[in-house]
Amino acid sequence: MTDHDIASRIVRYGELQPCKTAFIDAHTPGSNQKENFTIIGGGVSESPDQHVHISIPHGFNIGAAGQPPRCRNSLHDHHTAEAFFVLSGRWRFFWGRWGTAGEVVLEEGDIFNIPTGIFRGFENIGTDYGMIMAILGGDDAGGGVMWAPQVIGPILGLCVLAALPIIIKTIRGKKDV
Repeated sequence: MTDHDIASRIVRYGELQPCKTAFIDAHTPGSNQKENFTIIGGGVSESPDQHVHISIPHGFNIGAAGQPPRCRNSLHDHHTAEAFFVLSGRWRFFWGRWGTAGEVVLEEGDIFNIPTGIFRGFENIGTDYGMIMAILGGDDAGGGVMWAPQVIGPILGLCVLAALPIIIKTIRGKKDV
């Protein structure tokens, strides 16, 4: 490998580029302060603004989430295996359709896996900004994110409210309405 090849496979922690709109729940209170990082592979980001640090296929994806205290990642699922590695902070992971089927608190250095087919969420319950890594199986990271219905419902309502002035203006502009 050349020096250039090696350099293209290094991601320095201080050079990570966050995306604050990576997922649709980033537009909801309680989740609107999280930062998402796509380190190796495209991950499951829902935003074209997400910077991918290393896009070379590896057969897995590594991402990260950085969050201030009391910030949460809403209940979601993937079609691929996902493991979490706590880099810093104190985190509560919760799971189940309503997030009440179980929970575990993890701290720096702890690793946790939630099987596919189970909604999972997490929040920083520490006193400082915390960061976790997520390792996802496969080059395509399993086809994205499935949000729990109670997460996506209010977001769709906000979209309708945001579009309402345009809808009203359009309707008023029609002569036969």
